[in-house]
Amino acid sequence: MKVSKWNMDECYLRHEEKIGRLFGLYGRFLERHPVKILVIVIAMNCLLGLGMLRLEVESGAERLYTPVNSQASKDRDYLENIYPSERDFKSVDAWEVLILTKDRGNMLTSAFLDDIKSVDNYIRNLIFITASEAASTFTELCLNRIGVCLVSGDIFLSNDFTQNMLANNITYPIFKQTSLSSLLASPSASNGLLTSAIGVKLTYYLRSGYSDQFINAIPGAIVTISELAYSCSSALDDEIEKNIGGDILFYVLTLALMMTYASIATSRMNCNFIADRSFLGQAGVFAAVLSVLPSFGFVSLIGVKYMSIVGVIPFLIIGIGIDDVFILMSGIADAKSIKKSSVSDRIYFMMKTSGIAITITSVTDFLAFLIGASSIFISVRNFCIYIGVAVLFCYFNQMTIFSACIVIHERRIKSNRHCVACCVTTKDKESLREDGETGCLLYACAGYPPKDRRDVDSPLERYPKKLIQKIVSYLALKIMIIFCFAIYIGFSVYGAVHLRQGISLQNIVADDSFFHKYATWLEEYFRTEITLSFNVKYNQTYSSAWTQSVLTSVQNTAKKDKEIDSNSELNWLTAFKQSTLYVDTSESAFITALQTFLTNMTQYASDVVIDSTGSTIISSRFYLKTNNLKSTYDQGQMMLRMREVTDNSAIPMIVYSDPFIFFEQFVEILPSTLQTVGIAIVVIIVVTIFFMPHPTLITIIAVSLFTILLGVFGFMYYWDISLSSISMIHLVMTVGFSVDFSAHICHAYLAVDSDNRDAKVQLALDRSGGPIFNAAVSTLLGVSVLGFANSYIFKTFGKLMFLVIFIGLAHSVLLIPVILSFIGPLNNKGEDKESGETSPIPGPNSKARSGPV
Repeated sequence: MKVSKWNMDECYLRHEEKIGRLFGLYGRFLERHPVKILVIVIAMNCLLGLGMLRLEVESGAERLYTPVNSQASKDRDYLENIYPSERDFKSVDAWEVLILTKDRGNMLTSAFLDDIKSVDNYIRNLIFITASEAASTFTELCLNRIGVCLVSGDIFLSNDFTQNMLANNITYPIFKQTSLSSLLASPSASNGLLTSAIGVKLTYYLRSGYSDQFINAIPGAIVTISELAYSCSSALDDEIEKNIGGDILFYVLTLALMMTYASIATSRMNCNFIADRSFLGQAGVFAAVLSVLPSFGFVSLIGVKYMSIVGVIPFLIIGIGIDDVFILMSGIADAKSIKKSSVSDRIYFMMKTSGIAITITSVTDFLAFLIGASSIFISVRNFCIYIGVAVLFCYFNQMTIFSACIVIHERRIKSNRHCVACCVTTKDKESLREDGETGCLLYACAGYPPKDRRDVDSPLERYPKKLIQKIVSYLALKIMIIFCFAIYIGFSVYGAVHLRQGISLQNIVADDSFFHKYATWLEEYFRTEITLSFNVKYNQTYSSAWTQSVLTSVQNTAKKDKEIDSNSELNWLTAFKQSTLYVDTSESAFITALQTFLTNMTQYASDVVIDSTGSTIISSRFYLKTNNLKSTYDQGQMMLRMREVTDNSAIPMIVYSDPFIFFEQFVEILPSTLQTVGIAIVVIIVVTIFFMPHPTLITIIAVSLFTILLGVFGFMYYWDISLSSISMIHLVMTVGFSVDFSAHICHAYLAVDSDNRDAKVQLALDRSGGPIFNAAVSTLLGVSVLGFANSYIFKTFGKLMFLVIFIGLAHSVLLIPVILSFIGPLNNKGEDKESGETSPIPGPNSKARSGPV
């Protein structure tokens, strides 16, 4: 068994050695041509960036955040081809006004009705709309039916309502064939009569294109005892865009924080002006920021449209780039002293170790986003294409631009040149004193080439990893870490099970937005009753008793559902049969009588489509209404149950409602998220196996990937983040980030050599602990600023990034080192001429060194 295990370990080492040698050879090529590579790659980045001249913007909540080719969108297209009224409403704006009493008292007073009529008069006659270079009023542009402007809620403007209100005789929920339940705010009734309400909802329909003029003018309406909230068809889209645009300050501040921290974390701050690396750290950040330009340009060239949510990508890329910067700088610091080896050997060593490490994380990040690009949501698809290409360019820039800068930096050190005045050679303080130099020159120019990584590690790289090494070296603390993670798993499971789906509209706009007030009132005071249309698809013989019985059966079955109001229906066939005009002796007689009926009963006129010859009914529909349905989960499930009712009908039928377009998201979001995340996890593990083919380490990475994502899903519940197409975008993003830190520490463990697990853990933390910690902290500092943003998209991004980075950091520097100290694989490779040098890490009975695989 020992021989078998030795052979297995030898196989892993040889595989790693072959891959590492390829990266090392690239490092030698890079060392020979750093300036040429630098110029060519920067020029290529700029040229590709010109593609942004073709950048096009994609907007619209429906298009971006609902599934592509959903059943609801197909049904809507079909019905628009059949029913003329559906086509009319496709190009219609809806102006919606909520009018509530200021003290939330009873609205059944003459003073409140006067306010309603004042608002109505203002909208109809005093809001002047510029259309075709001429000023028009709503009355001139409204959508009308039989010469009357279409206004939902106009029952409150009628004399009948006023007279019956004064007589305390308003029937509820139906008054004069109008359902009041969804038009009144917080209604109360007794014995079928309305006793109180605190407000009303009015909706005005007109030709599209004038919403912005309404939003600007409606605050001028004069009311006395009430207050208004308002919205229009394009309000949500406009406010989301406006919200994101208002957060540019946080955007800039976040970038500045991350760049500043990266500079500080890479500076030794010991006045060694030869070994100083602060400018090198800034070069790494520059390479990451620059990668946004060619990625956006390239994606624009291939025709993928920009969305507002793509604005978070620079945060992601800088986070990924800083991670790569710290890993590469750690690799060069681990190489043999520059006095004992050539620049070419040091770059060879860096690429052979750290080059593989950043390749693993970059490839896994890219593949996670590639999987996300197959999503049924356009927002997720476009975002993943943008970020996936950006990850590739970020990796390419780090391996070329930043690595070339490292070569130039190493040559400067080899020549003892100053880090700022690069043409000036200098010496250490003692040599300068011997040369008679004093004062500022002694303290502003002195320096010496680093002997080992202790001469270049900044305090932010050195002390955090020392603390972590101490923590994971004691058995009692190891047990405590495992116990804490067990508690973490428990909380994560509970949160994931109770995670909400859907999104509240008021949460995705700024608190001071007019739409926030409107959406809050709508959810708090008004019932959410959804009108469902049941549509017959093909020609039927409606005079047939069988056809009528099937339609009646469908209606009765639907009414039995717990979410359907069994007392509310609008059915032309039922009304026709109850009229004196009804005839069923033949289909032609039936249709002739029906046409007369529809002429008299105009409310049913748009519910029956008769062909041009007047001999065939092409389609017809009846309506039912749901109860108060607030939960997005319940809305989605109701839609599916109603579709099941029509699917089981003997006559082909479609059930449809305009909100179904958005309900599709509630149905598809969970399976789509789980499928995308699941496939991404599998692909990431497969790629990790290729670069790091050790079963123990692969198992550790896979389990940590699962527990990190479980924690992200679970703590979304505690942070009040629901599962939606917006959060799905960020969840796909977290899959790639979840593996980064875990892969770094496991790869470092595999790369160092010792015959003792605790010593290998200490060496792995010495190599990767500092870079992991600083990459995490720089990203956490940046995203923490986003907690103050107004944009829901930026806030959600910041919260989920904080979760995945913090949880990933805890796994990589605490849990995984503890697990490796118990079950990590051991190998003893013997001495290697190309091994790097590192500060000795004490360990019990250990013979340890740090070196390449």
